[in-house]
Amino acid sequence: MMEPIMCPFCGGAELFEEEQTEIEADDEYWVIYHWRCADCNEVFDKITSQPISDAFEDVEDEGTIWS
Repeated sequence: MMEPIMCPFCGGAELFEEEQTEIEADDEYWVIYHWRCADCNEVFDKITSQPISDAFEDVEDEGTIWS
């Protein structure tokens, strides 16, 4: 997984990854990575998704969404 290099809110670079969330919905497997910025204390997420059939195989990260 590609880690963020800066906070989307303040531009700070001191980021900490919190516990991730995994969701299985319909025919997709979603992993939500939670990040917290130590500078402004904002939380932001990175969401990846892939088909259930590929969920446990090595697949390139094509379904990446930042929120």
